[in-house]
Amino acid sequence: MDIGLPYSALIESLESEVGRGTFSAWSCAHQGGAISAFYADEAAPREWLVDQNAALHPHQQQTLYWMPSFDLASLTKPLLANAWLRHCLGADAVFWQQSPLSSLIEARSAEGELLKKWSERQPRLTLAHLLNHTSGLPAWRWFGRALWKIPEGSQRAASRLPELQSDSSGEEAKRAQFELTAAILSLPHTLPAGDAQTTYSDLNYYLLARVIENLGVQRFRGWEGVIGDLNALWGTHFWHASLDPERSQQAIPYFPYVNSQVVAHVYENRKLNNHAGEFGSVHDTNANILATDFRASCATHPLVSSHAGLFGSVLDVAKTVGFFQSTQNDLQTINLPRHCQSERFHWGLDTPSGLSSTAGISQWPLKDGRRVFGHLGYAGTSIWMADDGQYHILLTNRTAHRTNIGSVGVPRVLIFQKDNSSEPQCWIRRQQNAFENGRSTAWQSVQWQEAYTLCFEHSRMITRYWNRNILRRPPELANVRRTAGQLLWSL
Repeated sequence: MDIGLPYSALIESLESEVGRGTFSAWSCAHQGGAISAFYADEAAPREWLVDQNAALHPHQQQTLYWMPSFDLASLTKPLLANAWLRHCLGADAVFWQQSPLSSLIEARSAEGELLKKWSERQPRLTLAHLLNHTSGLPAWRWFGRALWKIPEGSQRAASRLPELQSDSSGEEAKRAQFELTAAILSLPHTLPAGDAQTTYSDLNYYLLARVIENLGVQRFRGWEGVIGDLNALWGTHFWHASLDPERSQQAIPYFPYVNSQVVAHVYENRKLNNHAGEFGSVHDTNANILATDFRASCATHPLVSSHAGLFGSVLDVAKTVGFFQSTQNDLQTINLPRHCQSERFHWGLDTPSGLSSTAGISQWPLKDGRRVFGHLGYAGTSIWMADDGQYHILLTNRTAHRTNIGSVGVPRVLIFQKDNSSEPQCWIRRQQNAFENGRSTAWQSVQWQEAYTLCFEHSRMITRYWNRNILRRPPELANVRRTAGQLLWSL
């Protein structure tokens, strides 16, 4: 298939996975550009983007272009808490590993006081332990316990949902968050006396969010302020499901494992975008609970975790690469004690283990002095960076399940953009006989305005074809990630 792009092999490889039902949408980026492919009814640009002369934005000096946003899953870990701490603290070893975590906490609430007392009982615990998953905390706990309470004088738990649904003050959400944090802090764990032991844990990044809320060396202006500052720093448009769960309707959809019927009912009643919200607010179970069931309190007390819940496009993720490459090099100058170090995670970023790594490395071992680091996300997201400026990003909705019946008339859209300011090249492919002999067919070049309009029209007028009656185990993506990486860079 020759469509005039330098990525024909990559497109064929990923589109063949779409034909197999591995995912329905994907985006890739490296230093040479970004490319996305998806069904036209899966996401839509904002209305004013359809017309580059939109009167709504007469002050703009250049046209703003668009690629669809994805549930970034665990890419939230580096892009939110990790990035914010790097931005605030720099590479000052005092903060990262020479000061106990307790000395950095200025308790601003009962929950902050609880966190400070917990950290005081562990004087060796530092920010580096939480970032590198060497704190000793277990890998996971269900956050749904925050939805239950034990009324005074009772031995039985009662649902907190009625109070949460009418919680305009945020006080019930604060109590629920306090009890959830207390339950996590009560889990048995021990820092190793010698070399660190790595246990990849979402709980580390839930607690990092609580640390940020009580960080004594930086004023906390709310999570809107944190994400707003990071977006201003990078020129990005990230958002978090706990702050704006309805906005996830603008992103590439997926199939949630929990709360799907509850969320569908809530969104249907609100008639958001004229279709049910069967796609939830974020795929991750715990982030979904915090964003959806605590929605009534979000305006006054959003429950934000930094382990998952962030949304953004491949263009957004690509804009952060220089920041991470620079700060990673700065942080490498800090000599961490062995009880903080992780063989796998360096300052919260994953590292490749060899030729079999999903980073797509073609030569191992790496040249002397060369470093590669990145992160993976369960929904099919990944980013890998090298300290010489190279990088590659892959976003998919691996947790989606789209049926074929009725969807064959929905065209696929392909968008390629050389850089953030370049006019995108666009193609569409009609779904009839879209996959013949394992190959995708018939891409037709169109103007970007036509492609954007097509996405807008289909997302508003056509039913989305998803099977909500099954629980599907997401397919293994290691080979897909590895192949994409090898096609996007060579080391």
